[in-house]
Amino acid sequence: MSTLFGGNVYAGLAGIDLVNDSFDLGSGILLRKVYAHLFSPFMMAFEPAPTGKHHPGPWKSASGGFSFDVNAELFIPENIETEFGSKIGVARTLVFLFRLGVNPAITLPVFSNHSFDTLAEIPDSDARLFPYEVQNRHFPLGVAGGKVDDGAVQWVSERWSKTHGLIENSPEFALAAQAIDSGQFVENHALTLVSLWGALEALFSPSTSELKFRVSALIASFLEEAGENRAQRQKAVASLYDKRSAAAHGKPKHKPEHLLETFNLLREVLFRIIERGSVPKKEELEGMLFGGHK
Repeated sequence: MSTLFGGNVYAGLAGIDLVNDSFDLGSGILLRKVYAHLFSPFMMAFEPAPTGKHHPGPWKSASGGFSFDVNAELFIPENIETEFGSKIGVARTLVFLFRLGVNPAITLPVFSNHSFDTLAEIPDSDARLFPYEVQNRHFPLGVAGGKVDDGAVQWVSERWSKTHGLIENSPEFALAAQAIDSGQFVENHALTLVSLWGALEALFSPSTSELKFRVSALIASFLEEAGENRAQRQKAVASLYDKRSAAAHGKPKHKPEHLLETFNLLREVLFRIIERGSVPKKEELEGMLFGGHK
């Protein structure tokens, strides 16, 4: 998704608690408090709509629907595309980092072409609203507290540019970011588990032979110094991989804690990759495994 409309983009965020009214993320990007309520009740009509018109009444309401309190917005200026490409892509990178490093409960339910604080006064013909993350979170993750303060914003602002570069230039990293970002929204937990492990396999096993040992050993080598901690981490990762294999073959044996551990494992890997600024290459991984270096 490269663009929704021309001009500036405003990404409406839900589940986010800002300590200050506004934060500067660099390159003209702002994070600021707003309020809007996105809701979608289900309705049913009983006659076909004439061309170019609404369905005629009567209408009946149906149960269900969704709603979100938008309590912050990311302002993404139009001119950012000259350096970073898609404004929507930049917004998604920022939300990914806020979920990864601050609070995974943050969601992005709607984009707008005007600030949410001004939309009530904008003519309908000029307002563009695009619902985005409106699915239920079937495996909801969150952090107690999870406030966005100066430290949280500084962590994101120092890393979003290089993280965006990783997403744009490394298919393996992009897959991992997408897997951890979308995992909460997948109804079938077995599919989530397979997706998370697919991302780990893409990062740590270009070969499909001896997959369980290779992936678990390389992950442990990437995360731990040589020694007993590395050996124990390899065994723990290999045990999680068994749950992935059972899920992939239609006979899931995992419990919610195994899925949570896999989320945390991929999160730890992504943290390490972002801090080093690059995805480890096959030669580096084998050097860590056989040479004992990190």
